[in-house]
Amino acid sequence: MIQFNEEECRRIRQRSRQYPETLKKLKDSVAQTFQGNMIVPKTGIANWTLYYYCPDCSVSLVFDRNSPDKHICPCCRKTFQGEPYNGAWWGLINAANYHDVYGMAVIWLATGEQAYAQKAIQILTEYARCYPHYQVHGDIPYNGPGRSGAQTLDEANFQRTFAMAYDILSEAMTEEEQCLVRDNLFLPGAEFLLAHRHRQLHNHEVIINSAIAVIGILFNREDYVRAALYEDYGILYQLEHGMLDNRMWFEGAFGYHFYALTSFFAFEKFALHTKYSNIHHPNYRKMMELLCDYLEPDYSIPMLNDTNYGHLSSMKSLYEFPYREIGGEKLAFILNTYYQKESRDNLEAFLYGAEKIEPVMLPLNNYHTPEGTWGHTILRGRDGRYLLFKHDSYGGEHDHYDRLSISYLACGSAVSPDLGTTGYGAKMHYDYYKNTGTHNTLVIGEENQAPVNAVLTRYEETPQGILVEAQADWTAPFQMPDSFTIVQWSEENYRRAVMKRKILWAEDYFAEVFFAEGIPEGKTADWVMHFKGNLIHHTGSEQPLKPDYFSQKPFSYFHDAWKERDSSGVYQRIYQDGNVFTSIYGMNNGQETICALGPDNPSNNELCWLMERRTAPSILCAHVIESWTEQPIIQNVSFFPKDNQIKIQITRRDGQIISHTFIR
Repeated sequence: MIQFNEEECRRIRQRSRQYPETLKKLKDSVAQTFQGNMIVPKTGIANWTLYYYCPDCSVSLVFDRNSPDKHICPCCRKTFQGEPYNGAWWGLINAANYHDVYGMAVIWLATGEQAYAQKAIQILTEYARCYPHYQVHGDIPYNGPGRSGAQTLDEANFQRTFAMAYDILSEAMTEEEQCLVRDNLFLPGAEFLLAHRHRQLHNHEVIINSAIAVIGILFNREDYVRAALYEDYGILYQLEHGMLDNRMWFEGAFGYHFYALTSFFAFEKFALHTKYSNIHHPNYRKMMELLCDYLEPDYSIPMLNDTNYGHLSSMKSLYEFPYREIGGEKLAFILNTYYQKESRDNLEAFLYGAEKIEPVMLPLNNYHTPEGTWGHTILRGRDGRYLLFKHDSYGGEHDHYDRLSISYLACGSAVSPDLGTTGYGAKMHYDYYKNTGTHNTLVIGEENQAPVNAVLTRYEETPQGILVEAQADWTAPFQMPDSFTIVQWSEENYRRAVMKRKILWAEDYFAEVFFAEGIPEGKTADWVMHFKGNLIHHTGSEQPLKPDYFSQKPFSYFHDAWKERDSSGVYQRIYQDGNVFTSIYGMNNGQETICALGPDNPSNNELCWLMERRTAPSILCAHVIESWTEQPIIQNVSFFPKDNQIKIQITRRDGQIISHTFIR
């Protein structure tokens, strides 16, 4: 065996006796595959698993391994039949099989229970018999084709997981069985993956190359390992070029930051005791420690770009292996935050965990990337107040075109969070979640921002609070990342645009000014922000808007929209989410102030949307936002724009008057 040495095997067997609940949990997870009939597709019928979503609710359908042609939504209870759901069901069958074969291999390694090895070998050899008949198929966006599945990414996960299981099971296999899976499954699989790599930075290439490298080590194919590990766009190239100076994986989404690390570490786990391991490469530590600066007040991982809730559910367990190998209090801290809410009975801890995690807890501090660079700013305050300001670089395929957007939490409520996305096969991924207009930023002509790198221009701690300023300038030189992407934005709307956002983060509220110029003639500019809960108070009277008022997605998903009749002075909105209230004061500056309802995530829930619309070469928006649970501190707000500056005057309920001046 390659991935575990004798000492590690003894420790795994010992842990199976010390932690019977962990072993029981593992047995429960594989029970359906272990106890049920073997289900292996005879042809390349499996489709993209992310088609297995309800088109109306944007949630995953309920997977039932005994129901290949009827698929039920857990929210609306509708039943879906035919394609793409049946093909996606086969994709989920494949995923369950390779995950459970690996789980059964671990159970056999830990306990010696031969029945688990026999069932795992039975499934593995059946795939080897069928694999030569799997035709190349798939037309999934951004992906090459597959054989076992509809994309090269699926093929790599399929091959790598089965290969790691085979490494354990081979001692229980006959020579004939070993030759069958080597010659029918793994070597053809590696050749297929080699033929479908791309010369790009991407989490896909990490996954594909990790599978090729594991198979290469497993069968002494130095040519496979050399190609996957050392060539341009191989594993080391991705590790050294895919991480930005701010330590974030270039795609800008924590879902893919950790998805890439999952495959980096899958290779490292397999190669740890070989000459090919690079586990002590400094970029691993940098990428893992980054999370300490971003954690939300309850230690959750923030949503950014193409991240969904499923991506983040167990990512912290990934820290078990690097903590054992490279250590450090920051990695221990992340694990400790995870095990505050979860028991330490996951497979990562069982196989790779250190005997003890250092009981360290670290404070959550403000964070920002250096002035003049792109990245993020994290601001924190009492009562769980948290603001993430996104002034990062364009991240390619998984970007959401939302430079200068913010996410805001307070008092235990996700007041105005990044919505992330849903399954990529679900209609609303591209129609709704992935667009500029569903983020707290500014959109021109109801179309997505073109790629641009935003820059932090100022970070200063003042007596009144922390002043943060950032800029997105589409007139500045820009180079696309070294990664394939499909155009889903408007070059024309943004090519002359310059946007600036300035935030004053005070003890109990924050003030912000958003300025944009270079808006094309006849195009609208919309400042957008959404709020959890219900709108319980507003100034001014309502003028309903026609259903076709919005012409483009995602705004066409909004409904019950109205604008304020009186557009002078200051407007106020108060939103209630449980026992948390949020008040926003806005400056009426000649633009239309619009309220609407629109989908949350999942889309069977709704959010309150607030917009300010102007059709002019430039737009200036200014706001003060406060959240509370008992009594607000602010009594009223006044705005005084003049020439190239704007003064915001805040009157507190205790009579104190505070002024903030922002220079354009």
